[in-house]
Amino acid sequence: MTLANWIEPTKADDSGTNSAKPRKRELPWSEKYRPESLIDVVGNPSSIEDVKKWAAQWATGKPKKKALLIYGRVGTGKTSLAYSLAKEVGWDVIEMNASDKRSSEFVEQIAGLGSQTRSFTGAKKVILVEEIDGLSGVADRGATQALADVIKKTEAPMILTSNDIDDKKLSGLKVYCEQVQLKKIAPGVIVKVLKDILEKEGVGIEDISALQKIADNADGDLRSAINDLQAIAQGETILKKDSVFLEQRDRQIDVYKAMQRIFRCTDYAQCRRVIWDLDEEPRNFIAWLDENIPVEYKTVPERAKAFNNLSRADVFLGRVTIRQYWGFLRYVNDLMTVGVGFAKDGPNFGFSQYNFPSLIRKMGMTRGKRAKEGAISGKMSPVVHESKRRIINDYLPLVQKVYAKNRAAGEAMVSKFGLDAEELEYFA
Repeated sequence: MTLANWIEPTKADDSGTNSAKPRKRELPWSEKYRPESLIDVVGNPSSIEDVKKWAAQWATGKPKKKALLIYGRVGTGKTSLAYSLAKEVGWDVIEMNASDKRSSEFVEQIAGLGSQTRSFTGAKKVILVEEIDGLSGVADRGATQALADVIKKTEAPMILTSNDIDDKKLSGLKVYCEQVQLKKIAPGVIVKVLKDILEKEGVGIEDISALQKIADNADGDLRSAINDLQAIAQGETILKKDSVFLEQRDRQIDVYKAMQRIFRCTDYAQCRRVIWDLDEEPRNFIAWLDENIPVEYKTVPERAKAFNNLSRADVFLGRVTIRQYWGFLRYVNDLMTVGVGFAKDGPNFGFSQYNFPSLIRKMGMTRGKRAKEGAISGKMSPVVHESKRRIINDYLPLVQKVYAKNRAAGEAMVSKFGLDAEELEYFA
């Protein structure tokens, strides 16, 4: 909080001079009632015990893993848990945010802090790195691997937080961390927290169902629930049931939840709405559905119907790209959701383990190879007057075969294209 938050705007007084009156502005209740110790942290009791065990390992000087990764959706208390733990064991917190600056600068700062075991106060310190899923993946490649190297060498405990544990950028980092998940807070727990806050604020409750409505609308996000409560009840002497008017929050869902809703939908309108709550490119989501239709649908006719509708969605998506007519996107969305969801004869109530798309995995593994092929074909295309695709599909494999039999002859074939040493090595 800055000084401006504690001072009223400058006003002219009776003498014509400007004056400023300091006054304390009301803190957000989510900050005012942030947990002070681990006993105050609500929900996820088993996760709290896991966090305690990790901290106890540092007390012995022999931690199995030097970093703790706390992950979960927004509002589950990741930061509050980190600060409560630090306060309970007597650590000073040095907080950083992975999305605040470029990854190279960020990792360099972490490395410097990790080499010191004590803070300026002399107490043992813990480095809290918020939102590691905000690490730059384009501007500074290899940032997560660099952070993993820091974790291996650090002399101070590190706590990382993330909203999306399935982010591909974190795959090489997770193995060096003790992972603890915070699940969304149950509505009953949220109601209890809201009730305690109102008691401390001196606000009465006309009907407990008012708090239940706030809790249900928050959908497991405790911070959102407290913010809604403050907006409705602050300055009131009693919270009335009719005072609670809340719009349904727009919440994104992950791709696993989206597939589950589509595969097991029974309502046409709800099935169509799934795509609105999903932050995923249609092309990628088609790959997810393609991989998991055989997992969910057990009979051949069901799979045939689902794949037929999914292929039609892919056709329309191609037309969107080629013709740049986005009106076709409505057909893509309907075929991906309703078309796939209603291909089944009846809902499957068993558990299905969904798989990561093999196509996306292979594309990720061959990204470097494809980038090199693009660079080579870009140099060759103006000379041989062929498209890059034709060169990659027909010409490059031919040169590779020549290289395998006679390297000198192969080098002669590509000598006029100005390829560098690394690009020439591609053919070998």
